Amino acid sequence: MKIVRNILRAIMLLYKRILCKLAFATTSVESETVVFESFQGRSYACNPRAIFEELRDAKNKNYTLIWSFRDSNKKVEGASTVKYESWGYYRALGRAKYWIFNSNVRPFLKPKAEQIFVQTWHGTPLKKIGMDVPTSPLNYKNEAQKFSYMISPSKYCTEKLISAFGLDQLGKEDIVLETGYARNDELQSRTGDVEQIKKQLGIPADKKVILYAPTFRDNKHSEVGGYSNADGLDWDKLREQIGDDYVVLFRAHYFVAKQLNVSKYEGFVFNVSSYENVNELYIASDILVTDYSSVFFDYANLHRPIYFYMYDSDDYKTNARDFYIGEEELPGPVARTQDELVQMINNGNKEWQDKYDAFNAKFNYLDNGHCARTIIERIGL
Repeated sequence: MKIVRNILRAIMLLYKRILCKLAFATTSVESETVVFESFQGRSYACNPRAIFEELRDAKNKNYTLIWSFRDSNKKVEGASTVKYESWGYYRALGRAKYWIFNSNVRPFLKPKAEQIFVQTWHGTPLKKIGMDVPTSPLNYKNEAQKFSYMISPSKYCTEKLISAFGLDQLGKEDIVLETGYARNDELQSRTGDVEQIKKQLGIPADKKVILYAPTFRDNKHSEVGGYSNADGLDWDKLREQIGDDYVVLFRAHYFVAKQLNVSKYEGFVFNVSSYENVNELYIASDILVTDYSSVFFDYANLHRPIYFYMYDSDDYKTNARDFYIGEEELPGPVARTQDELVQMINNGNKEWQDKYDAFNAKFNYLDNGHCARTIIERIGL
């Protein structure tokens, strides 16, 4: 069965390669056309969304704006849409002067010489990525050869992008633009929308909100089921421990989101894995609990408590991925057990204020509410 699946995948990949070649050969580049894509067509989100909305709303700009989505029914105000990896998709890429993406693309997908590929990426990394992970199956250096620009929110992130994508080996260190993250502009201006967002999510007004946003486990993967979800919380016990005061917004990584089923805990746990604008979840929450996900870098802009639940840190570090920074730099305490986590939540983390401030000074100092505009200016749009 595995052999059959691999053969079918190879045939489909060849078909897409042919489509791409034909589309590129029969299109000319249009200087005012821009294509946007987030997480390989899965969502309208992240840095591409923020850059798009800034460009769309600019009074002195007149561009043809296109979004790619896996869902052919998805629409975006101010843009036309194409289905991801369709004939129309490759035609759009063939004629767009600018590609603004936040994740890696197919190996055969390469811009023409006159096109500009802006790789915004999708988070400041805590866990090692790309060429900094010796066992990684992905060739980030080949990806980097396609880029015209990369977007960075800090000097720290610039250093990691250069090493992870082998930009120093390619002599392309100067393509990284330290502009701050466009997606964090919203966090500077919408923090007054808490009640409105809570109402939209159906969260009881009298409850405090914990956003639980763990990442996937690289070392827990099967051909049939894919990646497995984080399973470190006993939800029944947690409801007994904090259910009178809190509700939990559970946002799983998109690799594992389809496996999540918390319907048993309706009214206490809200599955927000498919909620498109994660910034609204940040704004609606009082506390963030995460593990090795990069979400806490962005969330720290809100100056709200952050707790790290690293119940499997030894296994993760040894068998999945190592980290770029140590626990001593994190803007909140680390719990190894659920009881420790609950105790931290109950006690608060005021004593972490100095580390929190130092963290933002190192990692978020460029986030000023106008990063999307800065990016547009720096890439020549």
